[in-house]
Amino acid sequence: MRSLGFSLVIALALVAGATSAESQLTSIPPPPPLTSIPPASSPAILGREPDVIDQARRRALAPIPQAPPQPPGPTDQWVPEQRFFSTEYQREIIIPGHYETRINGQQYAVPTLPGYGTHGELPVVIPGTTRPPADLRPTP
Repeated sequence: MRSLGFSLVIALALVAGATSAESQLTSIPPPPPLTSIPPASSPAILGREPDVIDQARRRALAPIPQAPPQPPGPTDQWVPEQRFFSTEYQREIIIPGHYETRINGQQYAVPTLPGYGTHGELPVVIPGTTRPPADLRPTP
């Protein structure tokens, strides 16, 4: 029972000591709340030189440099399936749909294409060349 009383007295003494230390700390006013990131010029206003943290903040908030726009590269144009009558083979030839690559505004690179007959005849090879756009050229 004596040790319980002794422990109680020590606990009260510790609480009283903490209360007096806390009363000393409350005499210092708390700093004003910081609601935003201070501007990069604030270290000079505060009377100190910019440090590494301020330099990193300034770099992080700086605008991102933009690369120059890329020049337009060659674009592919889809040409749908075409049908025409060949006087050389005396039959209708089907050219399947394919992509043509634009070289400039007036020329397209046309790949080598297979042409088929409407009734499964042997394929006809149409060699690839540069030609005008598909909507401006006559049928092969």
